[in-house]
Amino acid sequence: MVTWLAIKTFLKKVWTWLKHNWKAPLVILAVLFTWLVLRRRGEAEKIIEIREESYKAQIDAINKIHEEEIAERNKIIKKYTIILDKIEKQYEKEKSELNKKKRKEVKEIVEMYHDKPDELAKKIAERFNIEYVEG
Repeated sequence: MVTWLAIKTFLKKVWTWLKHNWKAPLVILAVLFTWLVLRRRGEAEKIIEIREESYKAQIDAINKIHEEEIAERNKIIKKYTIILDKIEKQYEKEKSELNKKKRKEVKEIVEMYHDKPDELAKKIAERFNIEYVEG
């Protein structure tokens, strides 16, 4: 019981002191709160810095990959253009050779059937898959 009375008396004295000097504990609480917030703010700043560095690294990696893809695409386009040019040149060459060959065949057919126009027309139509219509 003695301890209870001592505690009760002490709490009454503290309460009376707080009523008259309330500014001091308030300042102490404000300083403690500010210290806790600022201490954590440093950690938050570190986290923000780490996230920012990570973001920059990811952007750099994406840009590098993009540049590599563009370079690879340009190589493929260049190779495609070269191959296409070769094919077109080869086509023109074969086309001119084929025209020479067809002219030679037509000349031979004409020489063989120059005196028989109906047979000449039939042979040319037959050779070049043309429909022959008698007139």
